[in-house]
Amino acid sequence: MKKWLFIFLPVALVFTVIVQKRYFDNHYIIATVQSDIPGISCGPANYNVILPDENGKYITLLPGWGNHFYTITTNSDSAQVYFDQGLTMYYSYHPREAMASFKEAARFDSSCAMAYWGQALAKGPPYNFGHQYIMDKNIFGIISLMNKYVSTASAREKDLVAAMNRRYDKSDIDDKDRKAHNIAYAAALKQLISRYNDDNDIKALYTDAMMLIHPWDFWYNNGEPKPWTMELIQYTRNIMNDDPHHPAALHYFIHLTEASHQPGVALQNADSLKKLFPSVAHMVHMASHEYERSGYYMEGVDVNQKADSSVVQYSNLTKGLIQSVHVPHYDAVSAYCALSGGMYTIAMEKAMECRSHVNPDARNTYQQYLYMFPYFPMVRSGKWQNILSDSTYIANDWTYAKIIRDFARGMAYARSKNIPDAVKCLEQLKHEKNDTILRIPFTPYMSSPFECASIAEHILAAAIFSEQKKYPAAIKALELAIKAEDGLLYTEPKIWMLPARQYLGALLLQIQQPAKAEKIYRDDIRRNPGNGWSRLGLYQSLQQQQKTTELFSAKQGYTQSFAHADAVPAASVY
Repeated sequence: MKKWLFIFLPVALVFTVIVQKRYFDNHYIIATVQSDIPGISCGPANYNVILPDENGKYITLLPGWGNHFYTITTNSDSAQVYFDQGLTMYYSYHPREAMASFKEAARFDSSCAMAYWGQALAKGPPYNFGHQYIMDKNIFGIISLMNKYVSTASAREKDLVAAMNRRYDKSDIDDKDRKAHNIAYAAALKQLISRYNDDNDIKALYTDAMMLIHPWDFWYNNGEPKPWTMELIQYTRNIMNDDPHHPAALHYFIHLTEASHQPGVALQNADSLKKLFPSVAHMVHMASHEYERSGYYMEGVDVNQKADSSVVQYSNLTKGLIQSVHVPHYDAVSAYCALSGGMYTIAMEKAMECRSHVNPDARNTYQQYLYMFPYFPMVRSGKWQNILSDSTYIANDWTYAKIIRDFARGMAYARSKNIPDAVKCLEQLKHEKNDTILRIPFTPYMSSPFECASIAEHILAAAIFSEQKKYPAAIKALELAIKAEDGLLYTEPKIWMLPARQYLGALLLQIQQPAKAEKIYRDDIRRNPGNGWSRLGLYQSLQQQQKTTELFSAKQGYTQSFAHADAVPAASVY
């Protein structure tokens, strides 16, 4: 029977980070990693505490989370429906909503082993910030209750409980061997797949467990899969073939394929997520990862707006459970979608919203990147006078923020034929690049600010060389920028948003080398299939060569990408 469950939004937590804040999506938190820096607190002490309201309830039934169910041993219909809500919340990366739902299931049936199994599931490492995970030592009380009541559970549930026991080790109270526990847990679930081959949720749980071992690490930059990737893709495909509405498979398939050179295989998943889980903020937002990669930029903007509204909706429904009602990541991805689609006005609006919700300091280079987001749409759309007249406050010790500003101003000066000032910006950028803080990755799953600064340096140098008609030097600089860019780890939004190949392609067209430009643009499209800037460049390179047979399809490509642009750009870069 169809159950109306509700969904509630991610939790915006603040954790202490070793070197800088990282803000994650969905319950995307502005997180900081554990640090020995004086004055940085350890994040909310009550993060793991979810208390009932005055009526004893932990959470209400939430709207809009679909109707996924997994039958458990219980005589309580309410326990079953809250368990189903909790499992869907877990699959959706909403851990606090999941935990509250599983606790509510236990309130209705205190002898239900699977209600405690669910709590142990929700207490585990989160995908997006597992490197910051600190095991709650209260987990062993939950594990004890799970094991106490397992005798009346089904054989399948007993096996799931046994697997969960591998995830936590009381002899390792400080959780020093977390990676080993994650591996043991995944191995136990893998064994259950062969025993219960018809169980889609066991396959989903195994996929989730493996993703926790390899977060954001499924593809090499050349488009080849990592050794563990194809197995997980196959499991999610198998689940979707049997159950096209399965929340975990629809969600995880996007994560598993978005960094590939064929991200469009998950386009249908994006459409399904926003329709099947309309109130689950992260699920709705997740569609934008796919829309951005496939060139449906307005759709990417729209779903992030809906996701942001879902945060507010569930905050109102679950007083005190959600610790933040705004998710900067949604603004960042919206701004990236908009600038990629030539929607300058929307891009600036979202970039400014993103800026208003972050608090950078000298050591938080990722927050500096988010704070400086408005500069990227301005460069992307050639708003040179806007850049030069901008008076945004930047503290003297925000090194990466200053690099972004120097890059943008240098580009504005170069494009305005003011070479002396462009050179000054380049020299300042080079000097700032020596700051050792830039060598530290934004997060363990991302590249470093130094790598991005190197791309900026080479693109700016090329712009100066080009204005000086030193074309071989400009080409060489852009080749260095491409090499640096190709080494970046995949992130969403991209940690460097202005592809160097688009600058090289435009330069090659300028100096009448369209065949070489065509190759460059095709290579960029292979890596970023939906981007209209390279599609436009490809069209222009074909046109210069009088290759008429592909002109129509090339024009269709960039026309789709710029369907909502303020104006179709004149070239692949300004």
